[in-house]
Amino acid sequence: MSRPLQACYLGRFGTILRHVEPARAIVYTAIFGDYDTLKQPPGQDMACNFVCFTDDAASLGPSGAWRVIEVRRDPDEHPRMQAKWFKLMSHRIFPGGRLTIRYDFLSVCRKRCDAVIWIDGSIRIKSSSFVREFADHIGPSGWALFIHPDRDCIYDELVASSAMPKYDGQPMAEQVAHYRALGHPEHSGLFACGVIARSGRNDPRLIMLNEAWWQEIRRWSHQDQLSLPYLLRKLHLGVDLVNHDLWRNDWFDWVPHNSEA
Repeated sequence: MSRPLQACYLGRFGTILRHVEPARAIVYTAIFGDYDTLKQPPGQDMACNFVCFTDDAASLGPSGAWRVIEVRRDPDEHPRMQAKWFKLMSHRIFPGGRLTIRYDFLSVCRKRCDAVIWIDGSIRIKSSSFVREFADHIGPSGWALFIHPDRDCIYDELVASSAMPKYDGQPMAEQVAHYRALGHPEHSGLFACGVIARSGRNDPRLIMLNEAWWQEIRRWSHQDQLSLPYLLRKLHLGVDLVNHDLWRNDWFDWVPHNSEA
């Protein structure tokens, strides 16, 4: 390659690198099967990126702050399960705090993030400090969750979930009976899993939990709140708690899914 041509390529690559903005956090979601539309967040008071995985970008509405990544829909998989895979398998999607090269060929050029935050597609961020303040809840366990606002027990959660049409046909009763047979105690904690903040580093504890959580959902039901307390107890793992009201807080609002509106 001639020197002028080499200089041209290097110059273009340098331009690309200058436009790769560092971000201390990534907020991501997954919307499959036209259940939700994208909700635009306000500008945040720390550097962050927003990423949405979907099987139909055209149905989401304006992308705005979101980088939309369209992936192939698996016709043999329920849309909720496809979205759930992205929710749980954060270590595969953001290994070491950067979007995997599968979805971003410039990943190796980007700064590693301190936090990776999942939000359900029904959540509309309303605070400019949401990312910073929620990420600050990550402590020694490597991740942070809300305590469930209404219940503290998977057995009570089974009763509530059984009344929801979206869980029709799911073997939740068998699942919870299995946990009871293994000695899982009543009123031993319950978490709301619509917002999850995880450390951006490769934490082997979180990798182990994510993989086990996914396998439990594959085996039983996609009601992920039922399996999590059992797994935390089984694997001797903890979680940093977000002691705020899930339904009424200054960070975000809940918007009904398209199927519930």
